[in-house]
Amino acid sequence: MQDEMDILKEIGNIASAHGSIALSEILGSRIELSVPETSILAINSLNEKINVDKIGIAVSSKLITGLRGKVIFLLDERNAFKLNDISYKVKKEDKNAGVLTEMGMSLIKEVGSMVTGAYVSALSMLFKEMILLAPPSLISGTIEEVLNMTLATSDTKDNKNLVLIDVEFKEPADNLEGNFFLVLTCETALDIQKKCKQMLEDISNR
Repeated sequence: MQDEMDILKEIGNIASAHGSIALSEILGSRIELSVPETSILAINSLNEKINVDKIGIAVSSKLITGLRGKVIFLLDERNAFKLNDISYKVKKEDKNAGVLTEMGMSLIKEVGSMVTGAYVSALSMLFKEMILLAPPSLISGTIEEVLNMTLATSDTKDNKNLVLIDVEFKEPADNLEGNFFLVLTCETALDIQKKCKQMLEDISNR
């Protein structure tokens, strides 16, 4: 299974290369996006990896073609404010307000859409399959509440595991950290595993 995880991490690295350029344009600052870790977690053990009591903001999008499931981009409150502070789009008075304004929330939605879109595009390229996302929704609350709302859907509720992709943003003044979740139906998870195994076999037979 580790070999398959390495492929999923490499997909994240490909997405990072494309996403860094787009994020730099959105934020008006040089951004380096990286994926230091990719892992599979049981949904009921998320609190061992993430402090689920923190306030968080998530951008959630449903996969509508190619794969079945959801992709979720998550920032805790601290990193959401840091993202807000480095953007040229947010007015100075809004940055000093101590709350995320409508512009700040819109920015997080835009960045989340960019990160999830880059990853899904990399999946499409590697698996040679058209994969599309539905328009994203923005959800806020404690991280536990956010994840419960986004994970408790009819098509993924039987899958007890998810792929957790740690995301790091680096820019000259500060570093930001977030999480990216790939939540798939059991059938789709098995399909991706088969595709990864086939890719490894093709590479070894060359």
